[in-house]
Amino acid sequence: MNRTRPAVVLTILAVVLLGGCVDLPTNGPVVEVDGAEEQQAERASDFDPRPPQAGASRQEVVNGFLEAMMAWPISTRVAKEYLTDDAAEEWSPGSTVIYTELGTAREDGSTVSIRMGDAALLDESGGWRGVLTRDRSVLRFRLTVENGEFRIIDPMDALVVRTSWFQDRYRQASLFYFDPTAQVLVPEPVFVPVGGTFATTLVTALLAGPPARLRDVVSTFLPSGLSVGLSVVVSDGVAVLDLRGEAPRTSAAEAELMLAQLAATLRQDPSITALRVTLDGEELDLPGAETQYDVGAADEFDPTDTGSEGVLYGLRRGRLVVGGFGELDAVNGPFGRVAHDLASVAVSPGGRRVAAVTGDRRQALVGPLRAPREDGRGIEVLTDGTDLTRPTWDASGRLWLLDRGPGGARLLVSDDRSTVREVEVAGVTGTDARRILVSRDGTRLVALIGDADGDRLVAVRIVLSPLGRVEGAVDPTVIWSVRGSRATDVAWAGPAQVAVLTPTRPGELFELETVAADGATVGVDTLSTIVSGRVVGLAAEPWPETPIYAVARDGLIDISSSGDRVTTDIRARELDYAG
Repeated sequence: MNRTRPAVVLTILAVVLLGGCVDLPTNGPVVEVDGAEEQQAERASDFDPRPPQAGASRQEVVNGFLEAMMAWPISTRVAKEYLTDDAAEEWSPGSTVIYTELGTAREDGSTVSIRMGDAALLDESGGWRGVLTRDRSVLRFRLTVENGEFRIIDPMDALVVRTSWFQDRYRQASLFYFDPTAQVLVPEPVFVPVGGTFATTLVTALLAGPPARLRDVVSTFLPSGLSVGLSVVVSDGVAVLDLRGEAPRTSAAEAELMLAQLAATLRQDPSITALRVTLDGEELDLPGAETQYDVGAADEFDPTDTGSEGVLYGLRRGRLVVGGFGELDAVNGPFGRVAHDLASVAVSPGGRRVAAVTGDRRQALVGPLRAPREDGRGIEVLTDGTDLTRPTWDASGRLWLLDRGPGGARLLVSDDRSTVREVEVAGVTGTDARRILVSRDGTRLVALIGDADGDRLVAVRIVLSPLGRVEGAVDPTVIWSVRGSRATDVAWAGPAQVAVLTPTRPGELFELETVAADGATVGVDTLSTIVSGRVVGLAAEPWPETPIYAVARDGLIDISSSGDRVTTDIRARELDYAG
């Protein structure tokens, strides 16, 4: 990841902003659900729904409309035939509602009502917006007579489909935007229909820009008003995008950021290795003299690609140690040369700085990971607290601290490398939070919160200024909960996925599961397993090739692949990756 961009980037950004721009097993190996859903969708048979039948009752018209919305490939042509002419002209479903089952239809005059079971909402971009409340889970259709037949007057502005249909035909992918500093790419999970239109659908959603709820969180360098034309054409691994619309002329710097967004988004189609992009018929300027843009070039803006992937850090006899699971050595820096009374430690992504909490949990200390003795740099006391928990870093060097005081949780951030200030975080501040995680891109924060009923994970989105200062937090969402139990540890298992370790039989059996950072519970890849032994924590990071380890007292257990137990004499605690 390139952490320093030219000053022109901030100028460009300012212009853009002003423009508006499972059931778990009880034992055994890991259970993974990954590409199977996509393969299932590609095998899903076409469905051409039946149009309205003459003399159909109100309930038959409503049932026919609901079935017609599940046409495959996706089409609203037949569904509109169940609407009045005026309603059909206006109806343009943007969001999506999924449900597991429908209750018995009820008629009240000209209105037909049906309750949906386990209904959930996706927004216009395909982003998960959560389970609908009981009040919002009732479909109500008003009907009238038009040309002698019952027709629906006021359809919901959404596709309403069965969960089983949805899971067979959609997969979760990500749209990539930039953080407000234009330094790092931010993945936004969305659900996309698979098959031949997958790439086109992704680009169309990306061109629409961030949904309103995210416009203070992420930014885009793709000008508004563009469309992808007929489709994204892929030939010999090269995706050809003919973008159309009245877009302003772009500079080379703007073009590079646009291409990075498109490349990061489109490389989720494994057949695409490079891009060629035209803007209103003119070739988009590429870095250097290249004629096409390699999708791997987007790695420059990947906050999970820090150069310290797979490196373990821990505490041994008061010293910070670093290495692999077979060998850990004290670091050549102020936290490794001298023993300290430390309760917790975290190394920044990239392995440059260390944040530590003293044994009494009242002070947060910060210093370099490595420094020659003659350098003179040492440890600074960053803050005084009451009951500080383990620190957490993002890839841009912002440090977050959780302080558990008599009034509940306080969230503290250092975004200028020298001072700490308190930030109000809705859904977390004032609660009984005991652990926080910040994503590598710096736009997500997850808090583990306990109460009398059990634990829950609350995710919020971080609002940053164009200069990288934390301005606040929005959109608190409960993404996981468990009744009557306490989680042992949490860790990032992907850019937008969190691993949770929970005891099922304390000291003997532990359940590990991954949850989506947006809270999605349908159509997402899952990882779950039962781990045996005296497990004390997790070692995980969002880099895809890094193993997820359950840290036991006698070694490590590889969760992400083999499930093998690696017995080592690590003699270290607080063992984890950077972050």
